Amino acid sequence: MKKGIVLVALGIMLITIVLLIFQIFSPKNQAERAVENFYDYEKSAAYSLSWEMFHPLMQEKLDKKEYLQVRGELFMGYLSTKEFSYSIEKIDKVKGWTMDESSNTFEVVYKVQVNQRLKGDFGNFTIIQHVYAAEVEGDWKILWDYKRN
Repeated sequence: MKKGIVLVALGIMLITIVLLIFQIFSPKNQAERAVENFYDYEKSAAYSLSWEMFHPLMQEKLDKKEYLQVRGELFMGYLSTKEFSYSIEKIDKVKGWTMDESSNTFEVVYKVQVNQRLKGDFGNFTIIQHVYAAEVEGDWKILWDYKRN
């Protein structure tokens, strides 16, 4: 009797472990981690590292040198912010998404709502941006929406 209970308990533990592993490595979680990494780099002003996280289409659209210069100026210069925090509010799987009117269609991306809270000379405010994550050769890359809708 005790042996049977032990086997059932071990089976339940094994199933739980397998489910947790699948959950941790799910595409949705990997997309979320990519967006978190991107904003962690941005938060620490490591714009070179955040630029590297862009999808190749984004890297074509945004020159690296210009991005490094303008991104820092945007927050510290124009908006006079000393710091920011962010939260991920919602993640949705999207099929058939395009970055702009001329780009190819992505079979699957994850749309991630990021709320970026800034504190600065002009008070406290929140920027809400939908960021997209797509898998490229095993890595998750960041995209922004440029459609004119």
